[in-house]
Amino acid sequence: MIILRVSGIQVFWMITIMDLGMTLLMTFTPGLQAAKQDAWVSVLVAGCIALLISVVTTKLVLLHPEQTFIQFSQTIMGKWLGKLVIIVYLVQWYTIIPIVLRQFSDLLQILLLPQTPGIYIELAMVLIVIYVTYSGGIDGIGRVSEILGPLILLMILLVLTTSISNIHWKNLLPFYADSGVAAIVKGSLPIASYLGHAVEFVMISPFLAAPRKGSPYVIWAVAVASFIVWISMVMVILTIGVNLSSKMWYPFFEMTKKISIFGFIENLDALAVVIWVASVFIKLSIYFFVASYGTAQFLQVKNWRNMIWFISIVVVVFSLIPKNVSEATGSYLNHYWVPFVLPVNMIGLPLLLLIVGSIRQRKQTC
Repeated sequence: MIILRVSGIQVFWMITIMDLGMTLLMTFTPGLQAAKQDAWVSVLVAGCIALLISVVTTKLVLLHPEQTFIQFSQTIMGKWLGKLVIIVYLVQWYTIIPIVLRQFSDLLQILLLPQTPGIYIELAMVLIVIYVTYSGGIDGIGRVSEILGPLILLMILLVLTTSISNIHWKNLLPFYADSGVAAIVKGSLPIASYLGHAVEFVMISPFLAAPRKGSPYVIWAVAVASFIVWISMVMVILTIGVNLSSKMWYPFFEMTKKISIFGFIENLDALAVVIWVASVFIKLSIYFFVASYGTAQFLQVKNWRNMIWFISIVVVVFSLIPKNVSEATGSYLNHYWVPFVLPVNMIGLPLLLLIVGSIRQRKQTC
């Protein structure tokens, strides 16, 4: 019996944070490389894809609002096909956690702690995530998200507003001439794959106090996150220009280095680091809970918290596999996340489950 509870506004902040933090830092470069100065159009396309994912996901969970994804996938598809679908998602959850962990430690090493071994940075984050997930569960994560969410949003808005003095409108031109539809769509896919975290609502929805009323919060979270990412991409192009930003690892972070307020308030790149750390913390906590609770239900383990220790060991070991930040970021994004997770886990399977589940419900009511 599910006794953990979260509110609609907490779901809003959880999904908003998951969508914002890593999208701002990890997906701008591939978007800029593909679409150049039209990358802001790519963000609009990505936002539409993410909204589609959120609509399909929210309609899917309404078929069986009291069940988690592990349960209703077997209810809809049958025992064996349902288990196969679950395994596809378990692979996603078990691979994204170590990748995010590795990206976090590598970036923190590059920016702040060049002499600190990455494993220590990872262990520190994992211990904090374990504490929140084990002691608070999804409701604890929801409460933390409700506190950090507005602060993260305010810091992003501060970065954007203080960058206005550095904009150069000519950087947006020429429009469309150097890209085209194919390039714009290509640039949108990495961004859409990071804005598509509404799909995790399939595991969170039954923990809502009113599961049938969660849809607006999910859709608004994706809409707000997509809008902020769009504004941020426009500002990156206007302040840095596409020629430089497309060659940078983290264009949003580099934009903060150019900020100067009244000529003496500078080095606001610390804000970008805080945004990144807080977002990674929430994202890892949500994935830890989803993976732990989902694995426990799949294996029929009574106490889902026991799975946290197993998952912690697995993800730390897996995080050591990538040789460098390029392999942890680029290879995973280009060879798994975009070509498989986006079309299959975020769009294809939820849509399939929605169609099959709707047909079954209609047959039962006839």
